[in-house]
Amino acid sequence: MAKTYDLLSINDASSRQMRSLSREETNDSYTINIDEGHAQLRGEMSRLIQQGFRFRNCIFTTHGNEGAIFFGDTWITYNIWYTQFYHRGYDRLFPFPNTKLYFAGCRVAGGPMGWKFLEAAARCLVPSAGGVAMGWTSLGFGSPVSGHVRHLWGDTRQVMVLPGGEILRFYENWNLITDGVNPVRPG
Repeated sequence: MAKTYDLLSINDASSRQMRSLSREETNDSYTINIDEGHAQLRGEMSRLIQQGFRFRNCIFTTHGNEGAIFFGDTWITYNIWYTQFYHRGYDRLFPFPNTKLYFAGCRVAGGPMGWKFLEAAARCLVPSAGGVAMGWTSLGFGSPVSGHVRHLWGDTRQVMVLPGGEILRFYENWNLITDGVNPVRPG
């Protein structure tokens, strides 16, 4: 029997600072903590698939930079998404339409590499039912009140993939910039 949750929280647990920002499990969320890079992430995701887990949304709480998130000293860039995650079945974790993948790392959506990162994540994790990968172009700050990262400025960027994985839509602050089959990626 499938186990369905609203949220999969994936946390970088490689440092005390990142562990303090980690999202905890609730009744309707499931949490995995990664401290050994994207190989551990792939292993954990494969385990969840084998155990019948499904999720409506996902948040990655990690350090970030333009077009990259970090688990310890291991980066995930658009190239890693395509070489390590693409067509490997990880989309089975997210079979629901309109799944949202949120990358809470600083500046992960910034610059041309940010667009490539979001596009690759969406194509790798939500191509079947469709969904959106989103992140910020700015630095974030850990809130002492909530313990979560807050972005006080910058833009949000979103890349939506429609069911089937071929049609993409690029948004900045939820305003459509371009769309279609193989649209010109914003620069």
